Amino acid sequence: MTDNATLIEISAFSALSGAILTQVLTGLFAYVGDKRKSKLELSKQYRDKQIEVAEHFYFVTGETMAVLRKSIEHWKDRNKARSGASVEFFNKEIKKLDAYMDKLNAENWKHNLISLYFNISLSHNKLIAANTKSHALYLNLLDIADQFKKANEVDKNMLLGKYHEGVFDLCSQYDDIYKMLESDMLTVKTALLNSFEIT
Repeated sequence: MTDNATLIEISAFSALSGAILTQVLTGLFAYVGDKRKSKLELSKQYRDKQIEVAEHFYFVTGETMAVLRKSIEHWKDRNKARSGASVEFFNKEIKKLDAYMDKLNAENWKHNLISLYFNISLSHNKLIAANTKSHALYLNLLDIADQFKKANEVDKNMLLGKYHEGVFDLCSQYDDIYKMLESDMLTVKTALLNSFEIT
């Protein structure tokens, strides 16, 4: 009888141990599965935000690059002899482009978040520095143009040379910014494409 009782006790203990082990393993697998699902959901949310910010960046950067190209052409064209009406037309076009860019930047603020999600070369500080340099070069041209109006014939020749040099410097600055933006667009595109690769 004791062998039977011992066998019953061992069987009962084994069943209890099996049930506890099953519960522990079920709980562990559920925990691991929930953690994996949570991680996948966070990863999906991050990628969705990346895509959203990248789309805004692409749109605004593309428009900015178009404006830079038009500005370069405008300044290069100003070096040619033009009538007052032509110059006035170009100046109005540039003002329209500036107004459009201001509106675009105000409405598409998400593109400013790009450095949170991608390693771009034209950081916020570099962009401010580039804009500051562009403004300084532009103001220099305005100063030379104003001096030109008041100068005598001898000084006008010297100022004209300075003006052409200033236009070249401003166009070079715009071209440098254009190249940085182009490089950053490629960086963002490459990073997005890589994020969709199945590993």
